[in-house]
Amino acid sequence: MTTSTRVQPVNEVNDPVYRDTTALNAPQKALIAGGIAVAALLTVYLLATQHIAQTVLLGIGLLLGYTLFHARFGFTSAFRRFMSVGNGQAMRSHMLMLAVAVTLFAPILAYGYSFFGTGVSGYVSPVGVSLVVGSFIFGIGMQLGGGCASGTLYAIGGGRSVMFITLLFFIIGTTIGAYHLPFWTEDLPAFEPVSLATSTGLGYGGAWLVSIALFGLIAWITLIIEKKKRAPKMAPLPTTTGWKRIFRGSWPLFAAAIALAVLNALTLMTRGTPWGITSAFALWGSKIAEFFGVDVHFCGFHHGVELRGHPRRLSRFSRWRLVQVHQNHDGQFLGIRCRRLADGLRRAACVRLQHRRIFRRHRFI
Repeated sequence: MTTSTRVQPVNEVNDPVYRDTTALNAPQKALIAGGIAVAALLTVYLLATQHIAQTVLLGIGLLLGYTLFHARFGFTSAFRRFMSVGNGQAMRSHMLMLAVAVTLFAPILAYGYSFFGTGVSGYVSPVGVSLVVGSFIFGIGMQLGGGCASGTLYAIGGGRSVMFITLLFFIIGTTIGAYHLPFWTEDLPAFEPVSLATSTGLGYGGAWLVSIALFGLIAWITLIIEKKKRAPKMAPLPTTTGWKRIFRGSWPLFAAAIALAVLNALTLMTRGTPWGITSAFALWGSKIAEFFGVDVHFCGFHHGVELRGHPRRLSRFSRWRLVQVHQNHDGQFLGIRCRRLADGLRRAACVRLQHRRIFRRHRFI
């Protein structure tokens, strides 16, 4: 066995190892055909029963899941890798994704471009006690659980059954949180929401320049720290060459970052708001609770956001928006699953042994 560059497994943060080149397994064609058939059935059902926007969102969700898994694009792992060993490659891909996103979002929000005339708006929320407490707890949880919201979905779609535990408690937590959401968002101290574009007088052009400068600064800082720590490189994942790489093998992180930003912009123009994850978990949990006879309509989240003031019945607009969220996430999961079956990625024996050792030590990868 020959060794070359000191590299870091993509899901690892310590103890860089030497690895061989690896090959792709043969695609599981029967399961791929089944996944495509399910996607086709969902598409036909949505075309027959829902607004065309739902079909578009399903397609975007499929592509989001496909992209996330194709590049192993993680949010939790990027921060963990940077904090642990100083490797900032994934962090820089995040900055690229955000830079492309704000470049696309600025004209969309400024001129109100949308596909179905729904109007567009960004997520502008206040900084307050709820944000500080929630982000701190979430940071702990996503490290212990091994993934954030999108990471949990693409890991399950990729066949990591252990992540079902994380998803289960994600759903439980967001459902409980929906009950007392007004306490955190209305009763606790918080500053007024601030938009760089509309609250500061900079306009969308000025806000874009400030955002680009900030993302560039963060990327530059990661390079400085990476050089200072002499961080190990990320291990290259198995892939193929040429046009086949679109369907099999891994994409570069930077290619995935651009694709995710474009898909996020398409989501904004389709449903009027950007790509979001966790609200779908609250919806799933509430539907399960309602199935077992629990009246969820009195919860702060449903009453304040989804019921539009009606104590018992969702408005037509709210039902449409909730279905949008649901279909977008169903598409992500299905896209990831189809991608996983087609890929057949296989690590070398030395890396598998290394990962088993780390899993026993940390209980998460």
